Amino acid sequence: MITIVGDTVKNKILYFFSSSIKIKVVGRNVNNFIKRLIKNKINIIKYTPISYKEADIIIDYNDFVKVKEYKTIYDIRIIKYYGKLRVLKFIKKNVFIISFLFLGLVIIFFLSNIIFSIEIVHSNSKIIKLLEEELSSFGIKKYSLIKSYEDIEKIEAEILEKNKDSLEWIEITREGTKYVVRVEERIINQRLEDDKIYNIVAAKNAVIKTIVAESGEKIRDVNTYVKKGDIIISADITLPNNEKVRKNAKGTVLGEVWYTIDIDYPYHYYEVNYTGKEKKVLVLTFLNKRFSLFDFDKYKTFDKDIKIIFEDTFIPFSLTQEMQYETNIINNFYTYEEAVEKAIELAKSKLKEKYSGIKEISKVSIIGEEELPSKVSLSLFITCIEDITEYVELSEDTE
Repeated sequence: MITIVGDTVKNKILYFFSSSIKIKVVGRNVNNFIKRLIKNKINIIKYTPISYKEADIIIDYNDFVKVKEYKTIYDIRIIKYYGKLRVLKFIKKNVFIISFLFLGLVIIFFLSNIIFSIEIVHSNSKIIKLLEEELSSFGIKKYSLIKSYEDIEKIEAEILEKNKDSLEWIEITREGTKYVVRVEERIINQRLEDDKIYNIVAAKNAVIKTIVAESGEKIRDVNTYVKKGDIIISADITLPNNEKVRKNAKGTVLGEVWYTIDIDYPYHYYEVNYTGKEKKVLVLTFLNKRFSLFDFDKYKTFDKDIKIIFEDTFIPFSLTQEMQYETNIINNFYTYEEAVEKAIELAKSKLKEKYSGIKEISKVSIIGEEELPSKVSLSLFITCIEDITEYVELSEDTE
């Protein structure tokens, strides 16, 4: 009777890391041949009887020469390779395909890091031409290599600094092999350069805190309450002789404005923020272990889109291309007091984001609060110093 260990987990792992082969033995009374191998200390990893005259056995490749010496009347042939031998056989059989695949990956990696087009999103041809020249001076042009996220930020800052009178804001984003450049033109008193006459009125209900009148006549005082639409700097000027003249009003008015905001904040705060950084990475996976190729600046946390280039159903091996998007994960637990503080900061941030004219948040008062099982709920009364300047055209026949 022949007893040989079968497919244990240990043996399955052994197949991957050893140079094992499966051979088919055909002949009269195969059991006798198996006994002869065991007697001669040939290690049989697995024995699978098929019939009285046929069986499959798995042995170490180094023992194959000895097995052939004992075969006599038996027909022996290799039907499967395992582990390193399987990989080497696969490579040898597909050497040209693998070579072209590797070359193709290198070419893809190289081409994916070249910019083939630049799109400037703006309707003003002068601004487009200005940006084309500026970008070119920083090496951002067709068929150039992509820049790092840090380099792009520096380039944006330098272009804005150099063209502070022409450009208000610029953003350079990469979309595949294309740069998309979005820009806002700086418009300085454009509406005051026409031939129309304007009054300066209150854009919101407020208490006036500062009035800077470049031209026109102030008809409101500091610390005066005004409603939306009330005239603060008038285009109608009264001369010392009581004569009335009309001159365009120019200036700035800052006022104290009030907002009521309801906001919730959780005790456990989890948020995934995208930094804007992204890159393509080739990833080799073997036995559930990842190896990034050509990845010299690894992201700590990231989301990814995966494209499979090659994988084998038997060998735990795959080659993939990942588009990685860097993330910044916030995962914090707060006490009630900390949650209240965070809620106030979030409310202030949202308010400034919504109203760009806010210069300062001078006071925050809690007018209502509720401590819930998972969050704190607040009602806030917020006092701001805000630019309430609004130009309103004055028609010629207005007295």
